[in-house]
Amino acid sequence: MKKIVLIITLFFASNVMAQGGLQFGLNVSPSWKINMSKQKETGLRTNQSGYGFNAGIPVKYWMNEFRSLNTGLDFEFTAFDSYLNGLLVSSFRFSSLHLPVMFNFHLSGTLYGMAGTGVVYNFAVRDLNISQGTDLTGVTNNVQPYLGLGLNSLIEKDFGFFEVGVQGRYQLLDIWKNTYAKQEDFNSHLVSLDFIFRYYF
Repeated sequence: MKKIVLIITLFFASNVMAQGGLQFGLNVSPSWKINMSKQKETGLRTNQSGYGFNAGIPVKYWMNEFRSLNTGLDFEFTAFDSYLNGLLVSSFRFSSLHLPVMFNFHLSGTLYGMAGTGVVYNFAVRDLNISQGTDLTGVTNNVQPYLGLGLNSLIEKDFGFFEVGVQGRYQLLDIWKNTYAKQEDFNSHLVSLDFIFRYYF
């Protein structure tokens, strides 16, 4: 057993030495959001457009010169605003922690494909409106696993690496718990299109 552990350790260590192993960086990535809702009985679908951003510390682990694993920890903000006669009357807002697990595979030149999963934890969900604000954290499915797919480009400079790209994410669970009477007739899922801007030291 010790020999197997030693072999695995040496394998990963050789990859680390060949590719620099772990890279840490900074991430500030704006997002375009869609809240996709479907009425359970009629099947009628409605979509609401929103916006947001991710900011945090990305971590990239190189398995070899053509493959890497992206993870890290981000703060994620999401908002869906509603207007009446040009005035903001309501805004659903999510404050979350975001942990991605995305595999990068080389396509051509500096271009990489991305595929994987991750989880978003909504620690604060609020409905802000002109009359009063409502805390909806307790009626949401706070843990939201997702599937992701995207493209990115890794550009090396003298002072570090820049990663730019786009990534789509689809959250697998309904936003709302089944016990939330106001939304019991609907299924709602979040879709995100992230515009990636990361810098690695």
